[in-house]
Amino acid sequence: MGYSKSEQETVLAYDYEKNVWKAYSTVPKHIRKLMAIADMKILESENDKPICVQGVLTEKQVTMKKERILSEETKEKLRLRGLALKEKTE
Repeated sequence: MGYSKSEQETVLAYDYEKNVWKAYSTVPKHIRKLMAIADMKILESENDKPICVQGVLTEKQVTMKKERILSEETKEKLRLRGLALKEKTE
């Protein structure tokens, strides 16, 4: 069952002195990603699945970027490019 949606959270806190990010999460999607990229300590588990983790990430493991917003015209161009590439490989 884990945590209810209203109780789920992911917290990233930057430790400037140690130059690392401290991570804590109860969000299943974030837990899977964190477990795949870092050594996370499992604080709670249910049915052998972690439902709460904590760990440390390096500065390079955390990125912040501007959201990419595509116009309908750009989406169509990319779709056509993908179709053309698919035809080449077949």
